[in-house]
Amino acid sequence: MEEYSVKGIRKKFKEQGVFYTDQRLAKFIASFLPDGITEVYDPTCGSGNLLSVFPDDVKKYGQEIDATQAEEARHRLVNCEIAVGDTLEQPAFMDRKFKGIVANPPFSIKWQPPMLLDGRFSTAPVFPPPGKADYAFILHILYYLDEGGVASVLNFPGVLYRGNREYTLRKWIVERNLIDSVTLVDGGYFEDTTISTALIVFKKGRRDGDKIRFATFPDGKETTVSLDDVREQDYNLSPSAYIEDDAQDPFADFDPVAAELLARKHLVEKLRKELTFSRFVAEQEGLPLQPLLDELQEVIKEFTK
Repeated sequence: MEEYSVKGIRKKFKEQGVFYTDQRLAKFIASFLPDGITEVYDPTCGSGNLLSVFPDDVKKYGQEIDATQAEEARHRLVNCEIAVGDTLEQPAFMDRKFKGIVANPPFSIKWQPPMLLDGRFSTAPVFPPPGKADYAFILHILYYLDEGGVASVLNFPGVLYRGNREYTLRKWIVERNLIDSVTLVDGGYFEDTTISTALIVFKKGRRDGDKIRFATFPDGKETTVSLDDVREQDYNLSPSAYIEDDAQDPFADFDPVAAELLARKHLVEKLRKELTFSRFVAEQEGLPLQPLLDELQEVIKEFTK
């Protein structure tokens, strides 16, 4: 009964869209990778949405902190190795380099540098700030990227313009000539957020003089600029700094407070939706709901101390 119930719950979750990411966006992210790759890596793979767009003959490597989602990825993907654990603290596949990487890391979560430093962070000029792990994931990805490889990474837009340590890291990455393109992706592709996102494509082995392409999706506006142009903009990587557009740019009036309030509203709505569904499953399958509610209460207590 337990195995049947777990499978039934997974099926219901799929129907409810809990693990669903728009396939158009997944395919768009993957489209920046070179043709003919035989392996692809996703450091925060969830239930395998990004990896699922690659053919069965491409070997898929992924890591996911949530064991349930990792198991879901193993079930839905063919030709894969999925590790469970915190990517930043307990990285898997450290002995490998990849020609192709896709990623949609969690946006701006807290993190702490590992006690024992490794090659991912030891060469960077500073550590990413503890309150925002975005650049920690970027440094992780750059370490895993092979020479000549391409990584297509969806990010919170703040990584393009925020200051302090992130400015230092952004400048360092730009000066190493690792950024191939930056694309503004309009909101509406995820159930839990409506804010715009930034797709950064990193490439190792770019030549001196190679330009950076800035674009907007899905309207298709784009331009290419030199590294000197980026230096003149003080390493601001927002597409609005380079693409002339009479229409209002989503980054121009970006209000982080309004975005946070909207995200909170969506979080509550999503939680209510998932709890409603969990209650339905509990009633149908004879599963107790109270342990889940108790666990949520413990999580809430962590933020009310």
